Amino acid sequence: MTDHLCKSCGSKLASDEIALHMKLFSRAAKEFMCLDCQAAYLKVKRSQLEEVIERYHKSGTCVLFAKYE
Repeated sequence: MTDHLCKSCGSKLASDEIALHMKLFSRAAKEFMCLDCQAAYLKVKRSQLEEVIERYHKSGTCVLFAKYE
């Protein structure tokens, strides 16, 4: 698998950052933003986005996020 970089700041992305970008912006996206850049773009705190990721992990309802065991 290739490493993805944030299209805004160039930082290396984690899979959850890519998944959240796809969930919030577009499933067809080819470029992604890190959590900090997503938070800045959406004018929210990074911690709010981390809570959203945690909810998707726990719910197991979105195929973009790995299900917690």
